[in-house]
This record gives sequence, structure tokens and C-alpha cells, in this order.
Amino acid sequence: MRTSNSTSVDDRAKETLLITRCQAGDTNAFRQLVERHQQYVFALAFRVVCDEDDAKDIVQETFIRVWGSMHTFDRNRKFTTWLFRIAVNLAYDRMRRGRRKNRLFASWSAADERSATANGNDLESAVANRDLAGKIKSLTAGLSPKQRIVFILRDLQEMPMDEIADSLGMSMSSVKANLCYARRKIRRELEPMTE
Repeated sequence: MRTSNSTSVDDRAKETLLITRCQAGDTNAFRQLVERHQQYVFALAFRVVCDEDDAKDIVQETFIRVWGSMHTFDRNRKFTTWLFRIAVNLAYDRMRRGRRKNRLFASWSAADERSATANGNDLESAVANRDLAGKIKSLTAGLSPKQRIVFILRDLQEMPMDEIADSLGMSMSSVKANLCYARRKIRRELEPMTE
């Protein structure tokens, strides 16, 4: 019987092999890396820029840059940290340049509601959770760019703090401070809404 630990070891070994093949110019191996990570990169980009087309552009540009820089990747580092740093920098640049449109985050769909009720949640609870999540996500637009990215990576993408620091090129104390300010501001904005 295979344990989850041996599965993760197998996944890391497979990813290391794919990276080695990519560094040798194997486009099929690169396609497999893209397939493994494109959904997460898209979700991250979308949460930062709030626009599906911009997020798709960021995903494409991220993997173009990854392919172009694959020969410089240090295999002693974690690939996903390197990949997400590229994606975050592109999203951050787009956000800073003001190219992002003022749109809300992904809307809650009927499929999401069916999924919530199928998982044992009642529809009323699912809708309440959706509304709160929507409010929190829309409030992130009022954060500074650094606070917004740190908040998204930590609280929405659930990325570990050390990976956030590495991905953003920030000190751990700076990441913690930005996260603290972001959470405080969102809490302060939510208080009148929840009373």
C-alpha cells in the first residue's frame, strides 16, 4: 500500500526528472510541467488581477519566461517557489501599472452551489459563506499592492510564509507585517457589514 509520503516523494522525483529533461530542451517534458502547474498559476494570477483575460496572459507569459530561463534554474531550489515568484512578479507588475480592470473576483456559480449542497452543506450556509468570501475578496482591492499579494498568497492560496517571502523577495518580517496590516484593514471594513 502506497502512503501519501511515498506519493509526494514520487511526485518530487517525477518533477525533478521533468526539470532535468526541460533543461536538456525536451518540449514534451515542459508541456507536462505546464499541465501540472497551470491551474494553480491561473488561480493565483486571477486573484491578484481580478480579470480572466489578464490572468490567462500572465499564465502564458509565466511559462514563456520559465521556458526561456529553465537553463538557469537551480535544482536545489523548489521549482514551485521559482515558478510562483515569476507569476507573482508578472501579476504585481500588471497590477502596479494599473492595467487591471475594476472587476470583482470570480462569481459564485450554480455549479458551486450544487457542489456545496452535495458536500453536505445546506444551500443557505453555502450562500452565506459565498457572500462573506465575496466581500473579503472585493475588500482586497483596497489594500496596497504588497499587502494584497501577501494576503492573497497566504489567506486565499494558503502558501506557506517562507515560500511567500522567497517568492516575493521580501524578508519574513515584511511578509508578516504586510499580512497583519491587510488582515486588520479587512477586519475593520467587515465589522460594519457583519453587525
